[in-house]
Amino acid sequence: MRKSKKKKKIEYDRDDERTLGEDILDFIKVFAISALVILLFMHFIAYPVTVSGRSMVPTLQNGEYGFTNIINLAFKEPARGDIVVVNMYNEDTQQNEKWVKRIIGLPGETIECKNETIYINGKALDESSYISSSYRQKMIDEYGYFNMDFSAVKLGKNQYFVMGDNRPYSKDSRYKDVGPITKSQIFGDGIFVIWPLSVFGGK
Repeated sequence: MRKSKKKKKIEYDRDDERTLGEDILDFIKVFAISALVILLFMHFIAYPVTVSGRSMVPTLQNGEYGFTNIINLAFKEPARGDIVVVNMYNEDTQQNEKWVKRIIGLPGETIECKNETIYINGKALDESSYISSSYRQKMIDEYGYFNMDFSAVKLGKNQYFVMGDNRPYSKDSRYKDVGPITKSQIFGDGIFVIWPLSVFGGK
């Protein structure tokens, strides 16, 4: 009788040891699969972005961290008002960088700025949905202007005119060494901010 109990105890210990080994193996598998999913997510669906500088204030602040969608543009065309992440070569730093800007002009359009107002094909552009009148006036009071006037630019069939929301601080398509961008330069669509938590959400 005692031998039978001892034998059962040994078998139980062996089963327990085997189960522990399987649990460890399962954990490794889950960890590896999860890491792969995260890697694929970050490189093929979303890409981490840190906002650098003040060019998109007040919409986005310097240091905000989030993700941009890098697959969305395969299914839709960039639209006016969209926030995009653009691949740019910075002449000043002589490096390839990712800039966060807003699409203002679309392919085939003529864009210009006169007396603080942007015109698209001769029609004044309403930007009140992303630039408040109070912020615009604040910049005018502080710097003497908000929008920098520029002559008419005719965009090609694959060109987009991008600008930052903080016009006095934004280097963008208004400058000759930047100019209009092509669709191939648009790397990501939108910014989903995850830090700081106080501004968590999509832009």
